[in-house]
Amino acid sequence: MTPFLRPAVFLDRDGTINEERGHIQSPEDLILLPGVAKAIQSLNKSQYITVVVTNQSVIARGKCTEGGMEEINNRLQSLIGEDGASIDGIYYCPHYPDPEIPGGRRDLNIVCGCRKPEPGLIMKAAMDMNINLASSWMIGDATRDIEAGKKAGLRSILLSEEENSNNNSSVIPDATCRDLKDAVRFILDYPKD
Repeated sequence: MTPFLRPAVFLDRDGTINEERGHIQSPEDLILLPGVAKAIQSLNKSQYITVVVTNQSVIARGKCTEGGMEEINNRLQSLIGEDGASIDGIYYCPHYPDPEIPGGRRDLNIVCGCRKPEPGLIMKAAMDMNINLASSWMIGDATRDIEAGKKAGLRSILLSEEENSNNNSSVIPDATCRDLKDAVRFILDYPKD
């Protein structure tokens, strides 16, 4: 018997859920953007599961350990939990393909299939969580998020302050929204297949 496949909304982290503040190295550095917890709570009440997929080269750069990243992720869950929301899964890429990083971890200075714009994190989550990619979405603030989503067969939303932003990339999102609240509203109002 085939397991039931669920739709998901994949979310970038930095600049989508929390403030873009360079390389976040400690839990205290993580500050949610306004309205994010309520937007995720709306997804929690819908058919969609929520999955964060994020590049975290801060680990390859030697500025944070895997244990430190778990603490940052725990803070994220705690902050959105204060508003009754939760994230079903968090997947991160610790790699950065530049062996010249001063103080970096050589074991993580590799070209991989999980660093966005590659779709590896999405594909792993889909396998782990029985996700129906054809019914799922990717939301992010960078074209690499949109490209990863497209490579995985997802619909995508680019977050941009300008509603009709000029996307100078060959990768075109299915929609552009101002913030996560607007993107979630767009997804929940989107006609079902």
